[in-house]
Amino acid sequence: MKEKKLHPIFYFIFGILFIIAYQIIIPILYFSLFKNILNGNHFLLKNLVYLGYYFMISILLILIFHKSLKEEWQKFWKEKKLCLKEGFSAWLKGILLMIISNIIVLSITGAMAANESQNREILMDLPVYAISTMCIFGPFIEEMIFRKAFRKAFQNKYLFVFITSFIFASLHVLNSFDPFSIETILNNWKQIFFLIPYSSLAIFFALSYWKTKTIFTSTIAHCFHNTITVAIILLSGSIGMP
Repeated sequence: MKEKKLHPIFYFIFGILFIIAYQIIIPILYFSLFKNILNGNHFLLKNLVYLGYYFMISILLILIFHKSLKEEWQKFWKEKKLCLKEGFSAWLKGILLMIISNIIVLSITGAMAANESQNREILMDLPVYAISTMCIFGPFIEEMIFRKAFRKAFQNKYLFVFITSFIFASLHVLNSFDPFSIETILNNWKQIFFLIPYSSLAIFFALSYWKTKTIFTSTIAHCFHNTITVAIILLSGSIGMP
């Protein structure tokens, strides 16, 4: 039986619902179960609790998209040289644009992105959780939620690339407004400029996914980027760089 296709707007709504569930609903439910551990001084247990959340989300996404993921993995494996070449090319273009835009934004704001500062703090405070999440689980989840979940919502490549990249960048910037309020946004309005560098890399990841038709292309490129970033942070910390 031929699979019934829904209108693209429904896929877009599904994508937004995935984001709301991932960013708000599931974290509230999950972390409320571990308040005592998170408020205590159990270093290892804290790492495991946070890591457990991302592991759980990864499993849920695999279960939801298992059929298409299997097909895309087979495609990736069959054309792995082409996909890896495309993913690495996308990363090089994206990181170049990201560096240039970061330099421009830093000259305007005078500070690094708040989200980056938060990541550095988490990496130092909860290294087991942070390294695993930033290098493996995080990239997979973000590629699934911010790109794969929206793929069927767009027939036009450029709409897909720019809208999903804007959503991706917006969520990273919004996460820096803690607590999230009008006052916090007004006091930190310069953080909005960081939409540009965050979008820069996301645009090329989205293009690589669209071109190769397998989410594993952008996921591996994303994992590679985050691993390099984590290594630089750890190295700079070990030699006393700010």
